[in-house]
Amino acid sequence: MPYPNLFVTMNHRNKSDASTTCYKAFEHIRYFYEICNFLNIDIVQRCITGDFLSKQEMESLVKWTKQTVKSFREHSSIQAGKTVVSLHPKKRKLETARAVIILKHYGDISSITAYNRLTTFAEYIGWLEKEVFPSKDTMAEAILKSLRPKKFSEESNTENMDENYKSLTRDQVIRVLDTVRPDSSYNPWHNKALKYRNQLIINMLEATGCRRGELLKIRVQDIKNLPNNRRRYLTIRSTVDLSDGRLNRPEGKTLGRHIPIDQRLSEMYDNYLIHHRSDAKGVEYIPYLFVTHNHRVSTNYALSTAAVNKICRELSIIVGFRVNPHAFRHTWNDRFSELADKRIKDGKVSESKSESDRQKLMGWKEGSKMALTYSKRHSDKRAFITGMELQEKGSVEIESIVGGYDENLDF
Repeated sequence: MPYPNLFVTMNHRNKSDASTTCYKAFEHIRYFYEICNFLNIDIVQRCITGDFLSKQEMESLVKWTKQTVKSFREHSSIQAGKTVVSLHPKKRKLETARAVIILKHYGDISSITAYNRLTTFAEYIGWLEKEVFPSKDTMAEAILKSLRPKKFSEESNTENMDENYKSLTRDQVIRVLDTVRPDSSYNPWHNKALKYRNQLIINMLEATGCRRGELLKIRVQDIKNLPNNRRRYLTIRSTVDLSDGRLNRPEGKTLGRHIPIDQRLSEMYDNYLIHHRSDAKGVEYIPYLFVTHNHRVSTNYALSTAAVNKICRELSIIVGFRVNPHAFRHTWNDRFSELADKRIKDGKVSESKSESDRQKLMGWKEGSKMALTYSKRHSDKRAFITGMELQEKGSVEIESIVGGYDENLDF
């Protein structure tokens, strides 16, 4: 399929987007072609002839973007299994039968998934029309984007403030870090090497705020001592490692950077590296820090993203709440915001310099708006506290005045 490959290459790979981003674009486009096949739309041929999609066809696409792939395939298989025999001109044809879309609520997906899916549909269709029939103006991309659902549903903004964020509370973080202690009775792993490896993984995610892909790209030599100083720092790599043979190659979406490593984290690193990683078979051929620890195989491998997800799932069962690798990045930003507010209040740093520090430590480009997303919980909490203080101050003043005068007093 040359056109989907060319689209992803030009619009994602050439822009150095992560492989997971490209993979997600391919998933969306594959689903788009399934819908087109169901609706009898040969999108490439239509674009070549200049017979662009009608508004009604676009609306049919929009309906299916709001459903799960599973529910769509169930519906399309049912429709394909129906035998439609037209014995009379007035009888409905197969195309008409297929046009009747029955939507079931059990197939609904989140608004942000539907939004992202339809965005890819729109950009691909708009690109394809311009690519194969540039002489004709197209409004498909603009129309489809105007039909996108809200990125975040209204319900999610009003039900529960704390449920709208991915970060963990401080109590939850302490519970997780306490559980991954190798000597904890709640530690879910029996293998000693796994206990120390997983403790280092969780503590590095929490302490540095790095992404899961960035963590798995860390090499043994990426943790170094500062010149003439006993302190250490971690190098986060941004470049794609073409020598990485993992099937789902971990990648970072942000800029490369240096992150300080304190003594506590440094001791965990030394312990794992010297006493546990070195015992894994074949580890001398693995450049990455985190590896598998299977003693029943001839050689071990660099740890996969699926393995990190599994670690978090196993932790979730023990602690009783959802633990996600990316949640630690949000949590780190909550802690940074609290510290930044205190440093700004004490006159140690300006707000602009504080945000510049955040961008550097997170690997965001200068002027990036990503900080607004990651600091939203802290900003909303601060606004909530400010609003409460304002009300309480007003209540004190009101209670000291209201009712303290003669009710018969004329105003």
